[in-house]
Order: sequence, then C-alpha cells, then structure tokens
Amino acid sequence: MKPEFKYKTIQFLTLLIIAASTYGFISKEPRKHHPHINAKEVEIHPQKLSNFTLADGEEYKLVNSSIKQFYTIAFSGNIEKFDTLTIGKGSGRYLTSNLIITPDSIISNRVTNVTARTATKHQLTLKNDISIKIERGLSSSTVTIINEKDTLSFSSDFIGMNQPFIHSSGTEIKVDTFEFICEDYNSDVFVFGDSYVSSASPSRWPYYINEAGYQFLCDGLPGGKSKDSFDFINAAFSINKPKYAIWCLGMNDKSDVERVANEEWKSYVKKVMELCAKHNVTLILSTVPTVEIRNNRGKNDFVRASGYRYIDFDEAVSDGEGNWKEGMLAKDGVHPDKKGAEAMADKFLSDFPEIKNYLR
Repeated sequence: MKPEFKYKTIQFLTLLIIAASTYGFISKEPRKHHPHINAKEVEIHPQKLSNFTLADGEEYKLVNSSIKQFYTIAFSGNIEKFDTLTIGKGSGRYLTSNLIITPDSIISNRVTNVTARTATKHQLTLKNDISIKIERGLSSSTVTIINEKDTLSFSSDFIGMNQPFIHSSGTEIKVDTFEFICEDYNSDVFVFGDSYVSSASPSRWPYYINEAGYQFLCDGLPGGKSKDSFDFINAAFSINKPKYAIWCLGMNDKSDVERVANEEWKSYVKKVMELCAKHNVTLILSTVPTVEIRNNRGKNDFVRASGYRYIDFDEAVSDGEGNWKEGMLAKDGVHPDKKGAEAMADKFLSDFPEIKNYLR
C-alpha cells in the first residue's frame, strides 16, 4: 500500500501475514440485516442504505454480485463510539476482500489460495464525521478515508466478491449512506459467467471487449456455478433491466453424461429464460468448451437446439469434442490462454454485433 496522509504525520507499520481465515477478527456472531427478501428463492439486497444506526455487533449488506472491476463502495456517517469497523465485499471465498479499521491501524485482507493480511498504522482521531470510499478500477483500487479534517488515501489490492458489507465490533455510527455504485448497471448489456468472464486479464475474452471501448456489466465469479449467477442476475435486474443478458455458465456445473445435458445446469437455464421473458430482456446463451475434466457437449447441444441466440465460444476454440485448437488452451487444461481469449472475443463480436452500439 502507498498511503498519503494529509494534515498529519503518519507512522507506517506494514506486515504480511498468511492466515487461514478472514474472519478471526470478529468476536461475536453479528446481527445481520436483510432489508429486502424474496422468499421464493433469491435473497435480494438493496444497492443503497440511508439514515440508520450501525450498532455494536451489527452487519449490513448490499446487493450481491461478482463484479470485480469499475465499482465504488461508499460509506459515510457520524461516530458515536469507536472500537473496530470492517468494510468489505464478500467473505471466505476466492478474491473476497475487507478493510478492518481499529483505533490505531488499518488491516487489509484479501483471499486467494491463502489470506494476505497487511497492517498499516494511522493517526485518525475516529471521532465525529467519517467517510470511507473504495474505488475499484480495472486492476487496482484506491481507498480514501476522511475523518474530521484528516484525509488518508492509499492504493490497495482490494478486489472483492459477492456482497459489500459493513460490520461493527464495539462501534456505533449514525450512518448517512452505505452504497455500492457501478455505472455498468446502467448499460444495456449484462454478461454473467464464471472465471472465463473477467475484464482485467488478457487471457479472458471480456478484456478485449472492454479494451475496444464497449460498455457492458461484467459479472463473473471464479468457480461460479449456474446457481451462483442466478442470484447475481436477479440482483442485477433489481437495479436495472438491460436490453440484453448474456448467460455464460456451465464450466463449473457437473459434467454431462455423453451428450445429455446436466439436469441442474439445464434447470437454471430454464429459470433464466423465464426471468428474462418476465422482464422483457433479450437472453443470449453461450456454448461452453469441453475440457478434460468437464464434458459440456450435452450443454452445447441444448444451447444450439434451444431456439435462442447464442455465442458459440466452443466453436471458436475447439472441434466440439474437447480438442482445442493449437495454442488456445492454457497449461491448466481448463481456461483459454491469450490466443484462445482473442478467438473467443472475436466470436463474441461476430455473434453479438450489437455490442458495437454501446461505447463507454
């Protein structure tokens, strides 16, 4: 981290700790607040909360997503008493991140295969007005904390996954606003997927669509299954109804048996079809390349016979039987490499030329 502390001198203490859990710091089970609940299947949280009291032991959550780029988490209020405050996006799973603010330090946590923890000393008074802003760009984040007349700003590896949350331990704050802001919710194209769907890596096809200057919501959960993204698409539709929703799930769902599509995967595709029809959103499906550990041939047969438009990613990189074109499969045997991602991006542009109407 590279902190800048205006108006006061700051002493730094930076530690790197490998930890097994992100939540060893919570001393008691929080009282969780869920302002909007759809009892049918999906729990929907708001994009913004205003004018409430965050008391000791309480936790508030915002809208669920796997958006990893181009968003802001903003929090502001007035401190009544202060011990520990945690603000983050997700918990426990890959790429979840949080900041723990104590009376003398800021502790940053990010989960990959292990938890990386970095602690930095601060000299904030932690009295009266406070605002916290986490601004996530394409590949890095900036954290800004304003407390009374002091401003602390630093770069961070904060990424985040799932729901933004604010958690109190021994702290009470009269909260003005707690909000998750993502301009891409205003776009007409929403893309949902797994680790294949990321705008930050040249080995992922959305990278090239973003580089070309096109606007779309990119909601991709590493390791995500259809069930996960069904939560995300419902949450996203609670904020805005796009013109197009592009469904790119299947690699992490169970393998097909020969050429028979996995039933659970198919059931979620049908739910997404119903959801999009209900909201007058044009659904576009996608094929999923077969790899050694996952047979997706039945899924692809289902997509091609569905009557829906689809992006044929399988055709872009393989012969449809799991044999990838030369130089397109990464060494892990699951994901595309740069050449494969470029081919998938080209296929996206040819099968969905409407994206060219949506410049950032």
